[in-house]
Amino acid sequence: MDLFARSRGGGVTIQEIADAAGTHKTTLLYHFPSKDVLYDAVLERAIEPVIEMMEGFLGTEFTPDRLGWYLDELHRFLRDNPSIPRLLMRELDYGERYADHFVRVFTPAQKRLAEAATAGTIANVEPVFFVHDLHVQIMTYFCHGPLLERLMGTDPYSVDAMIQRRQYLVDQIVRQWRPGKARTVNAAPEKSEAKRRAG
Repeated sequence: MDLFARSRGGGVTIQEIADAAGTHKTTLLYHFPSKDVLYDAVLERAIEPVIEMMEGFLGTEFTPDRLGWYLDELHRFLRDNPSIPRLLMRELDYGERYADHFVRVFTPAQKRLAEAATAGTIANVEPVFFVHDLHVQIMTYFCHGPLLERLMGTDPYSVDAMIQRRQYLVDQIVRQWRPGKARTVNAAPEKSEAKRRAG
C-alpha cells in the first residue's frame, strides 16, 4: 500500500513489491496474476474500512455527538494508516478505479441526507458537494503533515490537535446542516443581465 501510495501505482515494479513483502516475485504473481489485480486488492483494502465507518454513521441520527464519534474513529484510522489517505487522494486525482468505490460511499450518503432534509432534521444540502468536499477535507489533512506542522507549530496528529480538528469539522458541518430558510441559487449571469436590461 505504501509503495502504491508513493508511486501512483504505475511507477512501482512487481519485484519492488515482492522485495518489500519479503517474498519471491513468482509467489506474488501466483496470488495476484498482475500488478493491476494487486492494485485493485490494495485499493479495496484501503477503502473498505472507510466505507464501513461511513455506513455506521449513516445508520444513525445526524447529531453533533454522532458526527464527533465518526470523525474521531476515521481520524484515528487514517492517522494510524498514513498510506491510505495518500493512496486515496492520488487515486482521486489520477485514477478511474476509485470512482466506483466513491459511489459506494456517495449513494447511501445522498439518500440519508435527503431523508434527513425531508424530515427537517438538517438543511437541504447539496449532497455531491457536501460528501465530496468533506471527503477531500478529511483525506488531505492527513496528506499535508509537514505543512500543517509548520503552520500549527505542533504535531498535527497529536491527541490535542486531533481533538481540535474534529471540533472544527463538527462546528463547520453543523452550521451547514442547521435547518433554516431554503437556500436559493442565484440566477445565471445571462438571465440577470436580461432582467436588468428589461427593467
